[in-house]
Amino acid sequence: MKEEKLSFFKKIKMSILDFDGYQELAAEKISRTIGYIVLLMLIFSIIVGAIYVFKFVQGTNATREYIENEISEISYENYQLTVVPNSGEEITRIEPENTGIKIIINAQTNDEEKINDTINEISNTENGILILKDRIIIKSEISTRTVEYSYQTISEAYNINKIDKTELLNILSGNEIKIFMAMLFVGIMIYIFIIYLSNILVDMLLLAILAYIVTRVAGLRLKYSAIYNIATYSLTLPIILNIIYFVVNAFTGFVIEYFQLMYTALASIYIITSILIIKSDVMKKQLELNRIVEEQERVRQELKRKEEEEKEQAEQERRRREREKREKKEKERKEREEKKEEKGNLGKEPEGDNA
Repeated sequence: MKEEKLSFFKKIKMSILDFDGYQELAAEKISRTIGYIVLLMLIFSIIVGAIYVFKFVQGTNATREYIENEISEISYENYQLTVVPNSGEEITRIEPENTGIKIIINAQTNDEEKINDTINEISNTENGILILKDRIIIKSEISTRTVEYSYQTISEAYNINKIDKTELLNILSGNEIKIFMAMLFVGIMIYIFIIYLSNILVDMLLLAILAYIVTRVAGLRLKYSAIYNIATYSLTLPIILNIIYFVVNAFTGFVIEYFQLMYTALASIYIITSILIIKSDVMKKQLELNRIVEEQERVRQELKRKEEEEKEQAEQERRRREREKREKKEKERKEREEKKEEKGNLGKEPEGDNA
């Protein structure tokens, strides 16, 4: 009989709602399990990447509006950017609402101390952009380090030699920014996929060790592939909750302090529960098998008893027939002797008369 393949969404449903289904999931091929977790992480990466780009678009729109209303002069030439705000402030800080992005413009000073202060400030934010005279620095919560791009590199890549406020506003609202957003989405998605998949593989290894220990304590012997599968599918709900938490956090700022601990604890609960259920099923099947064996033994004994009874009856029948045969022979013998005696008596009677 051909093995039925479980669909991706059916696996999600089983791994979250059906602990009994883990016995079937544990029997999956390793290649299918790996394909499942890769597809799940790809969906995660797409959603997270889309959220980052959405927030970046919001930040870009807010920045364009701020430049239009609050910046009096912007000029870029010879790989140097100059930004003069209406307020006359040397350093400008912008924090658009509901974006979680902090933007610092420090494009007027050459004071290294002030530049380093703003670099440290942007490094300590979750999501931020620092605009300096000669480079731009981006900080994202998906990375512990900042990413730096020099204006010279950007200029040579996009053939930008000179720009002013009007041209910059046109760029921020034109096709160039849309192309940049698309490239940003692809880059962030690939980066998140690689980073989070690597983390998931480590989590799977640790959870597989936990699953191995639980199986040994429970007295259950499973193949290593089955243990690996159980550890992998136990991460389904934590990953989905991570996606939901990421979305909620991105748009509301809601923070769960011990979410990572809950993430691991939830996967551990799924592992322990599924293994104990598998153990229970194995015990039930063993009891059922024992009952079948006992019933087979009872039937075998019954058949043996009947066979012995039949043999005994056959033996008794054989003895009865032999006895009847002997009795018949004895009767025939006696009849022959009686006839013989009668003949002898008949032969002696005339002599008695003559005497």
